[in-house]
Amino acid sequence: MARLSDRESLRREWEDFSAEWIARSDSGADGDREGVLDDWMLEVVGDVTDLDVIDLGCGEGRFCRMLAVKGARARRRSASGLHRPRAAQRRFGGEHRIGDFQQLTGVPDAGFDLAVSYISLVDVPDQAAAVRERSGSWCREGGSWCATCRQWRPPDDRRTPWHRRDDGTKLQFVLDHYASEGARRAVFPSGHELTNIHRMLSTTINDFLDAGFVLTRVHEPLPTPAQLARVPESDDLFRVPIFIIYDLAKPTS
Repeated sequence: MARLSDRESLRREWEDFSAEWIARSDSGADGDREGVLDDWMLEVVGDVTDLDVIDLGCGEGRFCRMLAVKGARARRRSASGLHRPRAAQRRFGGEHRIGDFQQLTGVPDAGFDLAVSYISLVDVPDQAAAVRERSGSWCREGGSWCATCRQWRPPDDRRTPWHRRDDGTKLQFVLDHYASEGARRAVFPSGHELTNIHRMLSTTINDFLDAGFVLTRVHEPLPTPAQLARVPESDDLFRVPIFIIYDLAKPTS
């Protein structure tokens, strides 16, 4: 697991994982996103027609392409090389840039109506710095930011947060070491591991408020009957608050 102070190691983790991540996206292997969160995010951002949108921490750009299809003028910002070939960029429009997630170098002043971060703050070592950066010049007055966050990551001594019967039936979701903020491992079915950062709910909300954002709405995604039919395992969200969506605004002066 990379140290949070070693940004280069954190970047290399994602570079090494890039082919697997893109394959997961192509195959629809992420049931949380495909089954539930995509619909919620699209509903929260609303009509994006002709809006200038930046997707911060976009990975290979899947959600940004969804926004482009819905009429947004989209720009992607990734902290690693998880990008599509230029042919895909030409097809969907927009622009993809690779840079430090905590420093928006090259982003035009007051260039965007909307920013999106889709489960990406969990990968940022210094969340407060990243949030302050986003509260600055990138957002036009009256603009908004939609940030989806993972509520928590299990401690490293638990590869799964579920306590189960011998037959595998889930009994309880084990929430432990909640107040111990810092690096934790995200373990994928392939065995690949990434460094994620666990933070308390109050830490994230206060980072937003300290940076001058207005929290206009909080959403806790739950699956609809149609979503449950597509991805039955998403019923975990009725038992555990795994994800949260923050609807934020930059106030006018």
